[in-house]
Amino acid sequence: MARTHVRRSVLAPLLLVAAAASFLSSAFVQPRAPRGMDVSIAPAAVGALSSIAAAMPAEALDGPLKGAEICTSGPLQYIVLPLCDPIFLVTPIYNFPLVLGFFSVLITAINIALPATQPDEDLR
Repeated sequence: MARTHVRRSVLAPLLLVAAAASFLSSAFVQPRAPRGMDVSIAPAAVGALSSIAAAMPAEALDGPLKGAEICTSGPLQYIVLPLCDPIFLVTPIYNFPLVLGFFSVLITAINIALPATQPDEDLR
């Protein structure tokens, strides 16, 4: 009885150390580079593309209310701001209602056009 207790008490820490060693051994090994491609070009291209993208200005479109007094002051400014400068349509605050409305109309049209999408009357 005492011998099995000693064997279990030695075996548990030994298994724990082996598991930790197998887990950590792959953490410090660097992955091999693909042989068919020059790896030194990819980071340079990513750096160049990100600097070009940061230097590009936003698309400057004129909205129908550009230059109007309502675009610069007043409590309605935040409601009509996409009409002053259409770049605000990309922001999630203004874009979400448009996307929600588009998909609501699309799903409603599909439900009306296809009778198979209607709920079954027998299941009610």
